[in-house]
Formats: sequence, C-alpha cells, structure tokens
Amino acid sequence: MKEKISYPLLKIMKKGLEDLGKLKFDFKRFIAGIAFGALIILSIFLLNTSGFFFICVILISLSVYELFLIQDLNKPDFFIPPILLSVAVAYSNIFLSADLFVLILFTASFLLLLKDVLFFNSEKDRSIYLDLFSIIYAGFFLSFIVKIFNLPQGKLLLMLLFIIIWASDIFAYYGGRHFGKHFLHPSLSPKKTVEGAICGFAGAIGAALIFKILVGNNFEQANIFLYILIAGITVIVGMIGDLTESLIKRIAGKKDSGRIIPGHGGILDRIDSLILAAPVFYYMFFYLILKK
Repeated sequence: MKEKISYPLLKIMKKGLEDLGKLKFDFKRFIAGIAFGALIILSIFLLNTSGFFFICVILISLSVYELFLIQDLNKPDFFIPPILLSVAVAYSNIFLSADLFVLILFTASFLLLLKDVLFFNSEKDRSIYLDLFSIIYAGFFLSFIVKIFNLPQGKLLLMLLFIIIWASDIFAYYGGRHFGKHFLHPSLSPKKTVEGAICGFAGAIGAALIFKILVGNNFEQANIFLYILIAGITVIVGMIGDLTESLIKRIAGKKDSGRIIPGHGGILDRIDSLILAAPVFYYMFFYLILKK
C-alpha cells in the first residue's frame, strides 16, 4: 500500500524537477537583483534616519523621472518641479506635524496646478495629471519606508516588509513560469498568472513566519495570526501596486519604466509593489501591534 502511494508522488516530484530545470536562468537579472537587494539591506542596517531619507529621496526622484519618461515627457522642465515638490511632501510626512504636512501637500499641489495653468500648451497637457499623481504616488507613499524605519525596531520591520515583497516576487515569478496556466489580468500584464500569484502569496506568508521564528521575540505582541494577516494584506496590496504600474506602462505603450537595472527595467519595475505596500504595512503594524 505504501509503495502504491509513494510511486505516483515520486513521479510528480520528478516531473516537477524536470520542468523546473527547463526554466531559463537569467544571470544578468539574478546579479542585478542580488546587488539591488544587498544595497537595500546595507542601507537599512548601516544608515541613520538622515542617511536613509537620502536613499528615499533617490528612489522618489528616479520614480518621478520614470513616470514622466514613460509618457515621453523627459525634458527637465517637465519632471524637475514635481521631483522637488515630491521630496518636500515626503519630508513633511516624515519629520513634520500632521498640520504642516497637509499645508505642504496643499501648497505643492497648488504650485503644480499653477505651473500647468500658466505654462499650458498642447505638448504639456499630459503632464497635468502626472504632476499631482507623482507627489502622491512617489512622494507621499514612498515616504512611509522612512516612517517604518523610525518606528521602534524599525530596521527589523523594514526588513520584514522587503522580505515579504521579495519572497512574493520570487515565488510568483518562478511559480508562474512553472505552473502558470490561467492569466491574472492579461489586458494589463500578459505574463502574470493566477498560479503565480498564489505561489507568491504562499511564499510571502512562509517568509513572514520564518522571520517570526528567527526574530519574533522583538515583537511579543504579534502572534502567528497577526503575522499571517499583515503579510497576506501586504502581498495583496503589493500585487495591486504591481498592476498599477503595469496599467501606467500599458496606457503609454511601454514594456518597462526604464533601463537602470539590467534584466529588471527601471526603478519603478523593482519597487512598484513597495510603493503601495509601505503605507499599508506601516499602519497595520502601528495600530495592530505597536499600539497594543
């Protein structure tokens, strides 16, 4: 009886390993991914708040630039003002009071609208929505990685956020290539599959639980259920962030947001999940665990 059960299981495992071996290994993509991940990890653990804010400023600046690059609006007078105002919004959200943040957000939005009204022409009409979108999408949302950094045990929390996102990306990528049959949203992202999304979700949950086993004593208020809840919601929001960037590129008829990272595309292609996931992760951890 035992042999009858184990034999088909062995056949399935063997077939799976054979299929896995057929997957092409993109060495350039692998090295670039490792280098980017190493840079993030070193930045988290070696820098203070000011240094990490500088990293955030770089990410914001590149993200805003790529948003305009995707739309072929890559002249400095298009993207420099929203970059500066996005950084101002990020700074106010991190370091200033809520009232001052709202004031600066309103002022930044007003100045961008004023610029678009005073200097409007047919070539620039596409930049109007990008101006306002960029200060929220890049400036406001990305500022939450520094807010997480500043929380108690913030470096570990930020590491957990990246682990969840990276595990989701890796498992979704290889799970989709190996098992993918049903497309998730073919009109937006023709390569993403339901099976890949499930693998990404499961991989992220598993990574979060391993994190709890290794360093969970630093967050005694968080039980296994909370880790699963936070990781699960973070992954789902991250996938929406991924599809959001795919939508932006699809509208513009572009495949990648840029070419700064070999094998990966632009910086937005690497942090699209992080942009939406960071604020959600921050508020979940803050109110579900740290406020207990």
